[in-house]
This record gives sequence, structure tokens and C-alpha cells, in this order.
Amino acid sequence: MKRIILLFTAMLLTQIGAANTFPQEGDGVIKAKAKELTKKYTAEVGLEADQLEVFEQTLTGYLMKRAKVGKLNVSDTDKLVMLKQLASQENEDMEALLSKGQYKKYIKAKTKLQP
Repeated sequence: MKRIILLFTAMLLTQIGAANTFPQEGDGVIKAKAKELTKKYTAEVGLEADQLEVFEQTLTGYLMKRAKVGKLNVSDTDKLVMLKQLASQENEDMEALLSKGQYKKYIKAKTKLQP
């Protein structure tokens, strides 16, 4: 049963990630939130100038994916599983972008900034 849920979730996340993202009503709000969070992370993590744009784009993408998961017509349990997988993927992407020290600070700051 667990494998079926994970397979379903993986297929759904693939569709969410690969979906053509036309600007929608909430996109401006999400981009503004990502910009604000990037500023806060910069203070906490010490992002360098060459990391800022990629960090903000990555953060924006994951905030949009989370918003899409929230709007899905699935059970809360399935949403929780999908959100956990998104968080894991986000952490992996951020780990690839940041230095080891920055990544440790990012994980600590994330619990404060994005509970």
C-alpha cells in the first residue's frame, strides 16, 4: 500500500513539476514571498551574489509547487506525503547550491522561516 501511495505521489509531483506554469493570480504573491524569504535567508545563511538569483528561483518554484499541492483534491494524508517529498527535494537542491556551512545554516533557518 505504501508503495502505491509513493508511486501515485511521484507521478503527481512529476505532473506538477512538469506542468506548463502560466502566470496565475497567486504567482505574483508567491514571487514576492520568495523575494522576501531570500532576503531573510541571505541574512541568516550568508548567500553570495552569484547564489541569490538561483536560490530565489529555486525557492519560488518550490513555493509554487506547495501551493499547487494545497489546491489538489486529495486527502490530507496524501498532501502531507507530497509536501514531505517536496521538502526533501528542496533540501537536496539547496544542498547542491550551497556550501556545507551555508547548508547547515539554511536547514536551521528553514525551521524558523518556513515552518
